[in-house]
Amino acid sequence: MESSKLLKQGRNFRLLEDDELPQLLDFLATYLPESLKFHQTLLTYMRNKVWEFYFYVANDWPNDPVCLHFPGMTLSCHGLLYESFGVFCPNERLECLRLLHEEDILIDWSKPLYINFVHSKIAEELMRLYEGRGIVEQVLGDVWACEEPEKTEQMSDDEIIDDVEVQVLPLRAEHAEGIHELYPANDMECHELFLRLIKNLSAAGVFANGSLAAWMVQSYYGAMFSMQTRPEFRRKGYGTKLARFMTKRVAENGYKPFVVIRPENEASQSLYKKLGFCKLYTLVRMSFVPHESSHISSSGFLNDDLADALVSKLDLGRHHLVHHLDALDVNLHKSNGSTTTSTSSSEFTHTTLLRPIDEQPEDAGNADSNVGLSLASA
Repeated sequence: MESSKLLKQGRNFRLLEDDELPQLLDFLATYLPESLKFHQTLLTYMRNKVWEFYFYVANDWPNDPVCLHFPGMTLSCHGLLYESFGVFCPNERLECLRLLHEEDILIDWSKPLYINFVHSKIAEELMRLYEGRGIVEQVLGDVWACEEPEKTEQMSDDEIIDDVEVQVLPLRAEHAEGIHELYPANDMECHELFLRLIKNLSAAGVFANGSLAAWMVQSYYGAMFSMQTRPEFRRKGYGTKLARFMTKRVAENGYKPFVVIRPENEASQSLYKKLGFCKLYTLVRMSFVPHESSHISSSGFLNDDLADALVSKLDLGRHHLVHHLDALDVNLHKSNGSTTTSTSSSEFTHTTLLRPIDEQPEDAGNADSNVGLSLASA
């Protein structure tokens, strides 16, 4: 099955109509904060339709409490609707994920699949069900959420002695191009996405003497995402100002402020602890590559299909794209100290190696440098 045609019925799952989405939202709300990412993905969709998603539930839902959304990310390797997905299932009902394992109409398990950030317990069960089929690669991120966003306004900034007029203001559409140019994964994200986020969700910038010095946007999945500071403005406390502003703004707009931070990123953890954020649990993002697709590189999926899809989607030169992704893969091997490999029979799992095209946890060398090196989607 390699079709982007919308299917209303799978073997074990059915497409929800728009008038059924409020029921799904209520269902997910009963499992907060466990369901936070899926819940807010649905909420941003219902309010703003920042990106086009399709939501499915098990045929016997809610007795079988499994729900999916396709695609799982804004741009997947081959641009197919059903090759990436998000999934939620309560941790006490993980046995119901067998329905996903048995789904052969919506999901083609003989092809590479990309599963967006899911609760670590869901990830463990999916990997167990996939055992023996092929390669699994993972990226880990910890969910940090703010329970009392109103208190962030009461926390003082570190005093910076600087003869500069500093303001934190909402971003405008005219800022999208500049943000996209400095975005670490701008070869994998289109300008249009930032326009949509700035237009529909919370987005703010720190302006120093009128110049945009740092910025942050809210993602389609609700999280505060992609904080970046221009090099000449780093270590001035702008990251804290920006995170405080966005925390308040996201909460005022009816969302729960949260970020996804790499487990080893102590700088970002420190910044958000200062603002009253607490770690809730770990998310895992996975790519499944069956043994019959072993011709695809497990360290980046850089094959002709991927390159052609991205060149077509983003109007890039093919040589430029291949050069960028090759460099990205080399840098990951050199710099990512948390990459681990474990082998079990004919299967192995890579952790924090694959960088498919979508969002990445907050990542920083320090709290006011490039805090949001993103896998792509906001």
